[in-house]
Amino acid sequence: MAIQGAVRLVFLNSHHRLYLWHIMKKVPEKLGGLNEYKAIKKILKRITYEVVDIHDFEDTYLKMMAEFNIDKNEWLNSLFKIRDRWAPIYVKGIFWVGMSATQRSESVNAFFDGYVGPTTSLKQFVEQYDNALKSKIEKENKADFASFNSCFPLITDCYFEKQLQEAYTNEIFKLFQDELRGMIYCNLTLNGSHGAVCSIQVSDIVKGKECVLRKQVVYNVYYNEEEFDIKCSCQLFEFKGIICRLICKVFLEKNVKDIPSRYILSRWRKNIKRMHTYVLNCYDDPQTSEEKQRYNKLCSHFTKAAEFGAESNDKYIFLMKCVDEVIEKLMGNTTCMEKFTPMSLEATDAPHQNFLTPLKVRSKGRPPSKRKKSKVEEIIIRNKKKKAQTKGHVAQDDHCTQESVVNLNSISINLGFTSQCNDP
Repeated sequence: MAIQGAVRLVFLNSHHRLYLWHIMKKVPEKLGGLNEYKAIKKILKRITYEVVDIHDFEDTYLKMMAEFNIDKNEWLNSLFKIRDRWAPIYVKGIFWVGMSATQRSESVNAFFDGYVGPTTSLKQFVEQYDNALKSKIEKENKADFASFNSCFPLITDCYFEKQLQEAYTNEIFKLFQDELRGMIYCNLTLNGSHGAVCSIQVSDIVKGKECVLRKQVVYNVYYNEEEFDIKCSCQLFEFKGIICRLICKVFLEKNVKDIPSRYILSRWRKNIKRMHTYVLNCYDDPQTSEEKQRYNKLCSHFTKAAEFGAESNDKYIFLMKCVDEVIEKLMGNTTCMEKFTPMSLEATDAPHQNFLTPLKVRSKGRPPSKRKKSKVEEIIIRNKKKKAQTKGHVAQDDHCTQESVVNLNSISINLGFTSQCNDP
């Protein structure tokens, strides 16, 4: 409850959802002592995962509690009061980027998989975090390269599949093709029409675990041909951002060739430039990170301009007009940039200001030389000293050898001998 209150205050436009996996894991603990435990568990799972209508969920839930005389169970009553935070039928109308309410939290574990373990120290964690981040960046670069230079083959002759093949990344297009394959289980019938809006019933076969067919479910699709607006009661697009098989079936029947851009999310496009890619990191190639360097320099200059612009309303209005004008010119053509020559570019012979190294100031606390070191650090320092001593002995032997060669050459010259070869 404390977290829910904090989320409402801090993240005003966010949606807080409870972890369904944890809730279902507590079912044996909370209901295991009941006589009809197995029957209750079976009904609870069915109304949680299979129900496609909110009214059906509520009616079945209350009927289950009354039938098995568990309407006074505190845990079940508390779950019913906050059902909009955990039941899939309530949360699927919100965009969750496809994050399922039943999946375990494996994103962080997968990120550190192979780099961090239960015996990892804090010092090792910092180093391994750096390596994990480097691996993540390399994987993203490989995925972007694959999306731009390869694609999955088409599985249908639909025009809009070709459109999405060119727009989506390979991973998202692969998920969309799964919906296209599911069209073979869909059948539609016209339910009625009101002007340009037509109501269509589409039946689909819902699959369970291990691809076992369970039952046939009917969904409603509302399609406006004039405004090209379509909505499905399965709400897959609202939940995941990908057009469902039911909408694809309607598009196929209506002979739709091009899908409007509002149904192709920018986050799934291969040509989108994500803002975090402009951030410089230690793994960037200096020759390929010029764009990032320019971006960071511009951001620092814009920050200075924003500080002055925030001082008064007049400065704010003036700066906003200037920025809007520059954006319009940059989005237009390059002729305006050729005429504009900043003063900093004209004064190329201006002397550079040299910055001197600041004086060293002793920091507070124990000096680094007297700091207590761990056993691992002592072993590393001892090995470094041994290597340095070994290199010193080798360098001294080489120096002595060179001196002896020089002395022999001088002796031979004084005695009048000449060498016919360069070998001493």
